[in-house]
Amino acid sequence: MKKIIFVLLALLSILPVLCQKTKPRVSYSVGSWDVQIVSFDHLYPVYLADPQGVRFEVSARNILYDDMDFQDPANQAKGYKGRKLINPAARFSFLKFSPKSNPRLGISLDLGAIAPVILRSGNHDLISLDGIGYYGIAAHPTEWLSLHFIKHHISAHVGDEFSSGMVSSPVDFDPNFTPMPVLDDFVAAAAFRPLWFLKMPQCDILQLYGDFGFFYPGKDMMGIRQNKPHPEAWFSFQGGAELEYYFANIKLGGLYTAINVSAYQMNAYAPNISITGGYILPQERDLRRFRLGLNYYNGRSLSNQYFNRKERFIAIYFGFDI
Repeated sequence: MKKIIFVLLALLSILPVLCQKTKPRVSYSVGSWDVQIVSFDHLYPVYLADPQGVRFEVSARNILYDDMDFQDPANQAKGYKGRKLINPAARFSFLKFSPKSNPRLGISLDLGAIAPVILRSGNHDLISLDGIGYYGIAAHPTEWLSLHFIKHHISAHVGDEFSSGMVSSPVDFDPNFTPMPVLDDFVAAAAFRPLWFLKMPQCDILQLYGDFGFFYPGKDMMGIRQNKPHPEAWFSFQGGAELEYYFANIKLGGLYTAINVSAYQMNAYAPNISITGGYILPQERDLRRFRLGLNYYNGRSLSNQYFNRKERFIAIYFGFDI
């Protein structure tokens, strides 16, 4: 089943590449509004430094510290080869309503999913596979403000080889190892572009954002909401800033840098820091960016099965916005 999900998400990830142009898809007029049934022109951004943002990405991680794989020499610098990440993703806006006077604004119903696959470098053993998805509503009421409210679901799984005894893992000796965590929370988010007020488009390169996540017991179309193994830990926070600069000559591409800081109640609000930066490959304006960058991360494990572990790494990655 995990392989089927991975293949489906990989195929879905191709769609944004095939639909890069921002020209309208099938749309209908309702008074002063245009309604699109399916749109890839989203009203809320994916954060550049969010390590679990919904984007297609492939990366190689040089592990600087890791207290997940105790029996690997990750912390003694004895040849640990690091990890690879394959991150297929899909993101859609279905039922997007935009005013005819400004198609960049509007409101939409959104759906997104990623399946981060984390492998050991060298032998490509599968360490973990997560299923992360959301549905919700996005709004872009003005040029400088975007809003998002989503139901967010994370289901985490250990790699297949852990149960077969082929590699050492926390399940071999950690009595506190917990079963598959399932997180079903809600996230309210806002993104703000403060330099828009300068009325100089070339200077509108800064974005600030903040998320408030909270768990609330109940039931919805994804089933019974679960927050195990810590049902009393209800809150999470995330915020950050990002800069994107494009050279005047589009054949030269652009540069970007961003920082993301998050904290989860289930990790005693210990800060997780992600810093990224790199090069935007040359292409026409207003297309989904292809990025080549470096990422530094220090925080809780990004394999959600091991949310109570810490890791620190430097990664090189290639990805594109969707």
